[in-house]
Amino acid sequence: MTTTSSPPPAAPARTARPVRPEIQALRAGAALLVVLYHLWPGRLPGGFMGVDVFFVISGFLITSHLAREASSTGRVRLGRFWARRARRLLPAAYLVLTTSAVAVFVWMPQLNWAQNFREILASALYFQNWRLALDAVDYLAAENAPSVAQHYWTLSVEEQFYVAWPLIVLAAVLLAARLRLRRLPTLTAVIAAATAASFAYSLWLTYDNVSFAYFSTFTRAWEFGAGALLALLTLRAAEGRRRARTLPPLLGAGISWAGLAVLVYCGVALTGSTPFPGWAALLPVLATVAVIGVGMPESRLSPRRLIELRFVQWTGDISYPLYLWHWPPIVLLPVILERELGFWSRVAILAGTFAAAAATKRFVEDPVRTGRRLGIQRSTVTFAFTIVTAAAITTACLSGIRQADAAADRAQELTEEIASDAPACFGAASMAPGPTCVNPDLAGQLVPDTTAIKRDNANYPGCNSTNQAKDTCTFGDPSDPDLPHVLVIGDSHARAMLPTFVEMAERGEIFMTAQVKGGCTWSTNPHPNDDRTIAEDCYQWRDSIKGWLDQHADDIDLIVTAALAHPAPATGPKEQVAGFAEAWRTMTARGIPVVAIRDNPYQPADTNDCLAKESPITAESCALPRKDAFPNYDPLIGATKQVEGSTLLDLTSFYCDDTTCPAVIGGVNVYRDRTHISKTYVTTMAPYIRDMLVDDGLLTTRDG
Repeated sequence: MTTTSSPPPAAPARTARPVRPEIQALRAGAALLVVLYHLWPGRLPGGFMGVDVFFVISGFLITSHLAREASSTGRVRLGRFWARRARRLLPAAYLVLTTSAVAVFVWMPQLNWAQNFREILASALYFQNWRLALDAVDYLAAENAPSVAQHYWTLSVEEQFYVAWPLIVLAAVLLAARLRLRRLPTLTAVIAAATAASFAYSLWLTYDNVSFAYFSTFTRAWEFGAGALLALLTLRAAEGRRRARTLPPLLGAGISWAGLAVLVYCGVALTGSTPFPGWAALLPVLATVAVIGVGMPESRLSPRRLIELRFVQWTGDISYPLYLWHWPPIVLLPVILERELGFWSRVAILAGTFAAAAATKRFVEDPVRTGRRLGIQRSTVTFAFTIVTAAAITTACLSGIRQADAAADRAQELTEEIASDAPACFGAASMAPGPTCVNPDLAGQLVPDTTAIKRDNANYPGCNSTNQAKDTCTFGDPSDPDLPHVLVIGDSHARAMLPTFVEMAERGEIFMTAQVKGGCTWSTNPHPNDDRTIAEDCYQWRDSIKGWLDQHADDIDLIVTAALAHPAPATGPKEQVAGFAEAWRTMTARGIPVVAIRDNPYQPADTNDCLAKESPITAESCALPRKDAFPNYDPLIGATKQVEGSTLLDLTSFYCDDTTCPAVIGGVNVYRDRTHISKTYVTTMAPYIRDMLVDDGLLTTRDG
């Protein structure tokens, strides 16, 4: 399960009734769980479940408000409702987004501008959850660092609920009028059906594609619906002039304590590997419904004293801006301080977040929500201010994105210019066997620089990942019978090696075909991802590859494969080796040699984040000690020892010297992200990889 950030506390509905202390306490507790989870994730691994608490509260309060209006008047004043939500939610949200955008511009390296400004823009327009949902299933986005606005995905879900829910209520009221049915029973039936459908969809999608399900509005709608049904049941009892049967005080107290205990349990027991929302979300949802449903039991044994503590109620009051402010400093401070957050810096973030939240409520939220200046209480004025503010944020973000893209364009052009006429000792040439190669002209150079590094990948046209084998990723002349046919097969680490063989094909030395799929190795091992869709896509690709290999085996002269040495494989080392060996033997048994490329160093953090802060760039900049460069077991090494006809190609000497594995080699930026080698650096290794294959008798070219 992807767990990136958690939801905002639900804004209180504007009703004539007083604030309910137990709901304020739920807000406070859930907000603290979320904030503490982000600051100390190891202590509260299930703190992300605060999303369910807040969504249930929203469903309860908003439905109570809408249903009362619909029941008494037969209509829903949409403009008035949306204007109230805008006045309540947007001032603080846009203040934090604007502040975050300025902070990105001032402190973040341009390397991170495009992603951050795009997510700020998505947050300002309230489709951030869908952006993250698509990124969650996009292999190329898997290495994206958290943005300053990542936590706004939950605000997007909330706002989409606020747009859709009154329309559903209005549709139910019109349906009741048309069919001459009672309003509240009809509305209850409609909401119950929508809730059941969303819950069923949530169960299916969480099983099928948990990464996408986590962010989807449709998998979360049932949580709003649970609160809504509680509100409707309460209102139906009041409408029928029937006094709801009250629980014995002692039983009510027990239910209230049990609900709170379940929420605490969820915060401790759930983890990032729990498929969510799905079945697991029932615990926090039902616990929240229980606490709201029993209200404040009169028993002396009820949690009243805890709930009514001044700090608890105050925290509930500021929970919304507390959520908004806590996340940006978690992302920004490590960049500003140039070090990881320590205990006291986390404590400072916590204290600063409370202070900022209190100030925001006092000087921003309350004046806009209740003030009369500039006619803000008029819906048309509210919408005008909203449009102008959203447009200003959009313009600023688009400007930042354009600047970042322009810088990347310039850096990419410089990279292509230098690489086309490579100077002496450029890239891997400085690590080649033989006399030491040093070119003083390369001192301080970084090609490509950090603004363009994300574009420096081996994604060739026709080679995009699917779950089927393909014949569109080919290079060279297939009609020339004298050209050896080289097949490159494997995951994104195999794809990263493509420039070597593309260059050989373009020189007329080989004909090359690639069968590559991100995250999917040429093996029979279980897929390590717990997302069923991703795993099933891989298994379909493997089945398709088997058929393709059977069909083309007679035409293949050499197979080259590579794979990520996974930090969290699905099986142990012995099983991993056996999985690769089983796949390879289907080809080596036919006399086709297999070359397995040992995986490159595994970086604990993206070296480009480090390089963006370095001035000047040196050969030692952001280097990784060699002893820390290979923390994960590489089963390809073991598999080549077991499979006759397979060979290990170890390129470690091109990545590391005796003591370090540099991030910059011969003026070239080595790593595109934490685990992938840049296309430019692989290209500089190409002639040496070719010579190694020829010298080992694995490849015969026209001139070899």
